[in-house]
Amino acid sequence: MLWGCFSAKGPGRLIRVKERMNGAMYREILSDNLLPSARALKMKRGWVFQHDNDPKHTAQATKEWLRKKHFKIGHVPSSCQRD
Repeated sequence: MLWGCFSAKGPGRLIRVKERMNGAMYREILSDNLLPSARALKMKRGWVFQHDNDPKHTAQATKEWLRKKHFKIGHVPSSCQRD
């Protein structure tokens, strides 16, 4: 499995995940890679983080972590979500 991020400015980090990812691992990956990717891409303030409705993305612990970190979250319209 891979975790990665991208923006209009280009790709961010790509991380190989060797185990089955859970919510705690997802939050750790975000903590270690999301902001460094945004900084490397020279993203200015106001960028929006968007992920889908995977259970580890929508877990209460993840929502709380994102809120505490003050990330602006974009929502995927239901017509674009996977089944």
